[in-house]
Amino acid sequence: MAIDFSLPPETEALRLKVREFIRDVVRPAEARLAEHENDRRFLVQSIIDMRIAAKERGLWLPHMPKEYGGMGVGHVAMAAISAEAAKSQFGPFALNAQAPDE
Repeated sequence: MAIDFSLPPETEALRLKVREFIRDVVRPAEARLAEHENDRRFLVQSIIDMRIAAKERGLWLPHMPKEYGGMGVGHVAMAAISAEAAKSQFGPFALNAQAPDE
């Protein structure tokens, strides 16, 4: 008998939402950062902007309980989020889910 490794529909939707965020927000920000690599103020403002965008999209602190301002996702959903976010340099940092906190 085959094992079904598919994600629950709500987890798959969340994974795709993170993928879209990385594609539409983080990667363009990373490209702009590459053009300003020695500009610390630009770096800091870019991080702030990515984090604001993550909050606006409901992707902030996925690993933290809702009562502390997070999303309160479980381990499987967090693994899916981490896999998508890690496809970019600043993805986990933009979601505030970088190691070792996640």
